[in-house]
Amino acid sequence: MFVENNDILFVTAYKDINRKSWQRYVLNNDYYIERFIRLTINIEYKLIVYVEDSMMNKLKCYTFKPNIIFKKFDDVDIFLDKYLEKDKEIMTSEIYKSKIPDHRKLNPEHIYSEYNLINHSKINFVRHSKNLYPNYRFYSWIDFGFARETTTVPKNINFSILPEKIIYQVLKIPEYVIDPNTMLSLDEIYFAGSTFIIHHSLVEITEFLYEKKIQEFQSNYITDDDQNLILQIFYENKHLFYFVENENWLTLYDMISK
Repeated sequence: MFVENNDILFVTAYKDINRKSWQRYVLNNDYYIERFIRLTINIEYKLIVYVEDSMMNKLKCYTFKPNIIFKKFDDVDIFLDKYLEKDKEIMTSEIYKSKIPDHRKLNPEHIYSEYNLINHSKINFVRHSKNLYPNYRFYSWIDFGFARETTTVPKNINFSILPEKIIYQVLKIPEYVIDPNTMLSLDEIYFAGSTFIIHHSLVEITEFLYEKKIQEFQSNYITDDDQNLILQIFYENKHLFYFVENENWLTLYDMISK
């Protein structure tokens, strides 16, 4: 049951990047819609949802609770639009391809610029939501398809244990620095990028650091997913981060529940 409070605002968005036509990791819109509906039925907090008109038309047949608030996707200035052309140039270059080992060459983060940049754009939607609703203590991104099971939906969050930080689930603690070129060749995953929580005082700072890191990556002919990019931001700003460690995916909210 939804109870209005100012502890946390959840944010999600969806863009069709033609994943149904991928070579691997193929998913269609129905996959995402099924999980999104599960999220909206079970979430007890306010959720801001950014979707394109085509997706909104698909969702018109559903009835949503008053805590589910839809916004236009195109109202937000996102990194996808700003950096896509350069990212494609990098990803198709021989310089970049030579950095990727054979067993990783078909991973989406190495062949689909739209995939990397829509994931990088999560912080843009969070910042936009904060501008619209500025009076929350925390803002949390949650992937449109996050609710694979009802048990993963955030509920009964214990806000007393949340610090004024950037809060991520990590599969394991990054104990030493690995440079971004090396990360391109590794199968290691530290950050679970599907959700995060940010104290209101750090939303704009996080967006600023994120854009600077995209620019730095591109200047060095690197493109990678959000999990590896946020890892590099962490190395340089450890004081801003708080980790919830669990090797099982999609368990952040369970770990911080009462």
